[in-house]
Amino acid sequence: MKPFLLLLLLSLCIISTAQPNPTLLDSFLKSSSVKNAAVSICIADATNDSILLSANQQLCVVPASVQKLVTSAAALEILGGDYKFITTIWADGSIANGKLTGDLIITGGGDPTLGSENFGKIEEKKKFLSEWAYWIRKAGIDTIAGDIIADSYSYSDQDVPGSWLWEDLGNHYGATATGISVYDNIFELIFNVPTAVGQPVAVIKTIPDIPGLTLKNEVLSSSNKGDNANVFGSPFDTYRLIKGTLPAGSPRYSVKASIPDPALLLASELKKVLTDSMIVVAGDIARRKVVAPEAIDTGKIVALWISPSLFEITEKMNKESINLYAETLMKQIGLTLSGDGSTVSGTTAIKDFWTKNGIDTQNLFLADGSGLSRANALSSKTLVDVLLYMKNKSKWFDTYKNSIPLTGVEGTQKYYFQNSVLKGKAHAKTGSMTRVRSMAGYMTTQGGRQIAFAIIINNYNSNASFVKSQMEELLERIYSTM
Repeated sequence: MKPFLLLLLLSLCIISTAQPNPTLLDSFLKSSSVKNAAVSICIADATNDSILLSANQQLCVVPASVQKLVTSAAALEILGGDYKFITTIWADGSIANGKLTGDLIITGGGDPTLGSENFGKIEEKKKFLSEWAYWIRKAGIDTIAGDIIADSYSYSDQDVPGSWLWEDLGNHYGATATGISVYDNIFELIFNVPTAVGQPVAVIKTIPDIPGLTLKNEVLSSSNKGDNANVFGSPFDTYRLIKGTLPAGSPRYSVKASIPDPALLLASELKKVLTDSMIVVAGDIARRKVVAPEAIDTGKIVALWISPSLFEITEKMNKESINLYAETLMKQIGLTLSGDGSTVSGTTAIKDFWTKNGIDTQNLFLADGSGLSRANALSSKTLVDVLLYMKNKSKWFDTYKNSIPLTGVEGTQKYYFQNSVLKGKAHAKTGSMTRVRSMAGYMTTQGGRQIAFAIIINNYNSNASFVKSQMEELLERIYSTM
């Protein structure tokens, strides 16, 4: 063969292998589990923004938790990765001879990390309260004649998004985001489950104690494995109904639920710590609006508590898929840009931000910040456009990318890509709810191509684990052939 013909053939082979195979999606889309489902897929070259593969890329579908990628990207761009929340502890009254004649106020600034298990050892999650007690005593206070007031009204919206399902609200992932959060707004119900199947299960205790909590427990023991118990109840209502089953023979089984009133619980917890520290609190605890954080007399401030940075919060949020953090960031964006910390203002501000920055948001409908609402809808193309924007235009890209868990290694990705060629080789955020599975992020393929991808499936016709495995196989093929 002549040298120039050999060179031409080699060049054609190189070009051929460098191009994506248009039939790569065929077997996935023709699978019995998704052929009647709503599927939106977009794969783009992250260096030049060109679309490599797609299927219904403009189709609006329910995203589940991959929506956190939209919220966290906007938060980093609008608030900045070094942004920190501030909680203010101050004396609303005079201090003389060790006595505060008035109330001790906790004014929340939205910090979702107070006492969080995500930012310290579990056994030390109340340590911040002891530090507050130290600063209160250092301010010359050993007696509080009035009440401990928790002011959580820095956000105008004290409730969960209106489109959240009733069955979600009482569970740990349905916690409300207000100006004050504590312990990730989660408490534990500890059950003693008898060995015999079909028997009533006893609640031993709650951790921590919740003021005024009333429980109606209808949980039974079962031969089924895992937590099949659901907690029902709304924010600020201390009544909780628990239904379902727990595995028989579990003497101390823990079920996590949403705290009804985080601000009131924080006031209660602080009162206990102050009492243990020999600081007398003559009054009671309460949640009410006092003044906005910026209106507090600086001369009355006892302590300022500063949160971890936003890039640290974002990392925990995306890796562990924490709804509370996403809802908080969404409301904080609304407060920052419009002066109104509500779900409506926050979601509107996020959409407006992406529109102003060149993203086509005709296929972006936001009902919350976390993706828990089924009223959310977006296309895989819109999501990939956000990923490409962060890759090519954001100074926070490294922070953003590293907040997305490594496949098969960390966060929610620990349950994916085990024994896979892709383990540890891609950053992928997952999303899941009933009949919804999604995955999106960044990957450098075996051929060295940097890509951004989004795969969203609604109303599939199989069990969730099978669809999960199909998504894994699709990404493995993309990794190996591009």
